[in-house]
Amino acid sequence: MSETHPFKSFIPQGAVSIIIGTFPPMARCYNFKFYYPNNTGNKFWTIMEYGFNYKFKYWEGNIAVNERQSLFDKNHIALTDMIEKCTRFKNNSSDKNLDEIEFRNVYKLLKENPTIRKIILTSRTDGNSGQIHKKHLSKSRTNSALELLNEHLRNRKIFIQNLHKESNGLIKGNLKLDNRMINIFVPYTPTTRWYNIDKRKVIDMYKKALTHETY
Repeated sequence: MSETHPFKSFIPQGAVSIIIGTFPPMARCYNFKFYYPNNTGNKFWTIMEYGFNYKFKYWEGNIAVNERQSLFDKNHIALTDMIEKCTRFKNNSSDKNLDEIEFRNVYKLLKENPTIRKIILTSRTDGNSGQIHKKHLSKSRTNSALELLNEHLRNRKIFIQNLHKESNGLIKGNLKLDNRMINIFVPYTPTTRWYNIDKRKVIDMYKKALTHETY
C-alpha cells in the first residue's frame, strides 16, 4: 500500500542548516508525530541532546514535538525527508524496503530558503574515499538520504561535488545552487544499531556537522 509522508517540512525562519532523512518508520513505532518519532529504534534525538548540550524533558506526545521544534527554531535548523510518497514491500521500517518512490521537492525547498548553507544527511552507504563518488553518486540502490538527494538534484542538473571521507568516518562534500555554496555532511545513521556499535564516534560526527561554520 502506498504511503504519503505524514509530516510537513519544518523550516524555521532564517534557517542556516537543514537535516535531511529518508522516510518515517511505520506508524506503530511512533512515540510522537514528528521527525524521528521512534525513541527505541532511532537515537536521533538522544544525539541532538549531546550536540546541543540540552536535555529533553518529554519523549511522548505533542509536548515532545513542541520541545524539539523549539530547540531547532532557536538553532536555525530545518528538518525534512527525501521521500514524499512510497510503498513498503516488507512489513518493517527499513529504507531498503521502500519502493515506488516519489521525491519530496527538496530542490524547491533549498531554492526558496537562501539562508540555508549546510545540509546534514542522516544515512549513506559506506565505502573508502577512493570509491566514494562511485558508490554514492549513482542511481540509488539502498535508498540512503545521500543517494536519494543526489538522484533528485541530478534530475535538475545540480551536482554534488568533492565527496570524501575524513579520518573519523564523516563524509563531506558540497554543491552549488545559484551563487550559493552549500556544505554537505553525512555522519553515520542514528539508528540504535549504529549508535550501540560506536556511540562516541556517532555523537562526534553529528557534533562536528552541527557546529561547523557555514560560509
